[in-house]
Amino acid sequence: MINKLSRIFERRELLKQMVISNLKAGQSDLFLGYAWWVLEPILLMLIYWYLVGVIFGRGGPDYPLFVLCGLIPFRAFVISFNQSVLSISGKFGLIGQINFPRIFLPLSHVIVNHIKLIFGFIIVVLITYFYKIKIDFSLFLIVIPMSIQIIFVSGLALITSVLGVYFRDLKNIVQLLTRILLYFSPVLYSLNLVPEQFKYLYLMNPIAALLVTYRAIIMKNNPLDYNIIMLSTFQALIVLLIGYFIFIRHENKLLKLI
Repeated sequence: MINKLSRIFERRELLKQMVISNLKAGQSDLFLGYAWWVLEPILLMLIYWYLVGVIFGRGGPDYPLFVLCGLIPFRAFVISFNQSVLSISGKFGLIGQINFPRIFLPLSHVIVNHIKLIFGFIIVVLITYFYKIKIDFSLFLIVIPMSIQIIFVSGLALITSVLGVYFRDLKNIVQLLTRILLYFSPVLYSLNLVPEQFKYLYLMNPIAALLVTYRAIIMKNNPLDYNIIMLSTFQALIVLLIGYFIFIRHENKLLKLI
């Protein structure tokens, strides 16, 4: 384990180059290019605002900002989760020809999507101006839930990248699970609408707990709950350790199975 971690650290420059390559991929041939990083969640936010706020008359005046605070980090999670499934099985040529830490393949997708998350939050901060929310140094606390999310998603990505080699239809299952998770996470609605007896179960979902934390920091509508943060951190670290052990145990077998 120590030797593998040392090798990963020594080859960190390769991970950086893979991240840069993934950031550029699929953007150069688009008319709006990198603008889609922020336009897509904003367009989705407008759709949800129209459905909930205009048609159903729910949500309140700050609903667009409320949705955006949840939608942007949730999409970073979902896209990373989905991409990780094929991050190994879809790179047969690269794995077969070049000797490098295979762990970089799922991790590079996680890093790329959370770089996009940062750009998305810059837009969110600009939008808070229209809601007259005071922006101060407490905004930097957003690094806490973002770091926890990266740790958690990295662990999941390592697990699903291995399982994706063994089960070729896993991508369809993951897509279904993430759609279900959208409705069982407070992305489109407040946690306050969840019956009290079910709130504990909701907060056992690290993503739900992180969305509550993001909103508390950006919208300043609730104080930070450090019990939630500690629980989410513990869950994320456990998932990362499990993911890492599964990955290193199966890494050498993957090439034979692809």
